[in-house]
Amino acid sequence: MTDKSVGRKSGIRVGLALGSGGARGAAHVGVLKILEREGIEVVAVAGSSIGAMVGGAYAAGVPTSRIEEEWRKASLPQLVRTFLPTFPRAGLSSGAELERYLRSVFGDLRIEDLKIPFAVVATDLDTGEAVVIREGSLVEALRASTAIPGIFRPVRWRGRILVDGGMVEPVPVQPCRELGAEIVIGVDVGPRPIPTTPERRSLWDELEERLRALEDHPWVPASLLEFLETKLERPRERPLPGLFSLLNQSALILLKEITELKLKLWPPDVLVRPEFPKRDGSYIRSYLNAEENITAGEQAMEAALPELYSKVAGEGR
Repeated sequence: MTDKSVGRKSGIRVGLALGSGGARGAAHVGVLKILEREGIEVVAVAGSSIGAMVGGAYAAGVPTSRIEEEWRKASLPQLVRTFLPTFPRAGLSSGAELERYLRSVFGDLRIEDLKIPFAVVATDLDTGEAVVIREGSLVEALRASTAIPGIFRPVRWRGRILVDGGMVEPVPVQPCRELGAEIVIGVDVGPRPIPTTPERRSLWDELEERLRALEDHPWVPASLLEFLETKLERPRERPLPGLFSLLNQSALILLKEITELKLKLWPPDVLVRPEFPKRDGSYIRSYLNAEENITAGEQAMEAALPELYSKVAGEGR
């Protein structure tokens, strides 16, 4: 039977460090669902980018069921409006539509007044430093942490110019510890590099495969198979990626390296890494597959429970 005496009841302070990752951030909801099911009380939350959005809602007391509902009801028109190009000087979108949405959810809430201690991580565009925001307007902090460079206009905050926090703190473990967490669950939903182009497969490859399946059939002469195998010149090299794929892959490689280095420098007590379905599709379309991403978060947190309980038991000795 699962031990549900985790959190304040056991005297162990459990915190959540929710990472950046765009549409994959729906997995954070799955993690929260499992923690709630297990009766695990979270006493500190830190978030970067989409992790800040989900973490801010949770810290504000928004029920997990409501956060899940918001993910599931995302529609294409709604997402297009959020990313609609307005061509301001410092980004494709001003972020006004996103800010309107955030204000409809959080109003004028201030970070220091949230039900759970919360830290938002953004990046100082001038210095590259991580900026940890623990007070002030929740909406302004979330806009700063989610200001993807080149997509959303940067946010001015106390004399600084801030952009997406995932650039320097993909999984904000240390900011969570600074809130007083003794056991930190780090949730890494960042994308990983994948092959940019598939292996080239020609019509001749398909024909050879089908004929080989029938090579014992009397109607398929051995000479035909020999011709396909030895005589026919066929392209075998993978095609080079296009410009967008090349730039995107380069960014993913850099982000992966930053994430790994940060996790070595500030390791969480429990690292949760959901396994996401491999699918093709645009960035916006990926937001419409929230159910699969939520399930991935649930499965990953479920698998991490034994390690979490072991760490808590060790901390309580």
